[in-house]
Amino acid sequence: MDYYAILGVSSSASKAEIKTAYRERKEALAAKDESSAKNEAARTANRLEGAALNEAWNVLSDQSQRDRYDAEIASRDSGVIEGNAIELSASVGGEPLKISGQSPPPPNSPPPSVGGGPLSQRSRRARLALPAGVQLADTRPRILAMVFDLTVIILLVICTQIAGAKIISEQYPVEKAANATAGEARTAAAKDLSAASKSLKAAEDKASKATGDQKAAAQAEVKKREEAEQSAKRADKRAAEELTKTQEALRGPTTAVLVASSLLALLYLVPSTARTGRTLGKRMRGVKVLRSNGEALTWWPAFSRYLLPVAIATALFYSPPGLLLALGSVLWWLWDPNRQGSHDRISKTIVVSAPVARVRLGRR
Repeated sequence: MDYYAILGVSSSASKAEIKTAYRERKEALAAKDESSAKNEAARTANRLEGAALNEAWNVLSDQSQRDRYDAEIASRDSGVIEGNAIELSASVGGEPLKISGQSPPPPNSPPPSVGGGPLSQRSRRARLALPAGVQLADTRPRILAMVFDLTVIILLVICTQIAGAKIISEQYPVEKAANATAGEARTAAAKDLSAASKSLKAAEDKASKATGDQKAAAQAEVKKREEAEQSAKRADKRAAEELTKTQEALRGPTTAVLVASSLLALLYLVPSTARTGRTLGKRMRGVKVLRSNGEALTWWPAFSRYLLPVAIATALFYSPPGLLLALGSVLWWLWDPNRQGSHDRISKTIVVSAPVARVRLGRR
């Protein structure tokens, strides 16, 4: 599609000009839709035009998508990407509506290239046809909403871990004390092993340089250091086994605390999203989660949307690598043409712009 032609702007138009043109055309389309309320064919054409306007706005309002689209146009004009033009027409008050585009590539053909390389997945993947009046959320408010929600979740996890550790110490004092003792013993054994290994290395270096009568004494010292290292290794192994044993005794309550952390995270995310489509962070930043067809969320899509990142973080015990991996699965929307992360694609959801009306109280 020629998105610039759909909005009636030039290819050098600024974002403000594009936004103004989009609003004007949407207002004109809304007025035309009201006047043709009883004409089903005209309403169908209006929906087609509205979908085209939304798609043009979604691409041209995002700088990275616009740059890629401009590159595609430049490549197509120079003969790198070729395709026959197609036209969709519908009668609106006796006048045809025409939307220009390019024909799909033949089956099993390799992806076209832009700038000498293959198109990225963001360019190749088909864009969703958004419902009329729905606009995908901008990057900044969505990032800020995510940062706020992530901060809340991390605080919930930290508080749960602290409270859980205190409860475990009170309910399992013997096991907790044994685990602490075993941990200290393992640390001491590891230090002894490191010292023995260093002493052996020094003795070996000295023996390699020794000559005459000193060589026999140096080799005897090496043998002595080797025995000391083997003894330190056995002690370290016993300490490690004892630590594992004491940790097994606390595995049940420790797992319960981990599960409680995940349940609290889901309790913060799921109910508010299922009821309103917003977490607290999304409400503050004026964004909202919808089904990809524009319908409001229900409980299952809301739950399945957050299950993947929470499950990843839980499986890796909320460690920094686990949090980074979970965050990466969510942030995939930055490279997706429909602004969908892995969790959005699983639950078939989109994040849209939906500012919350602020009520101002007048002074008496």
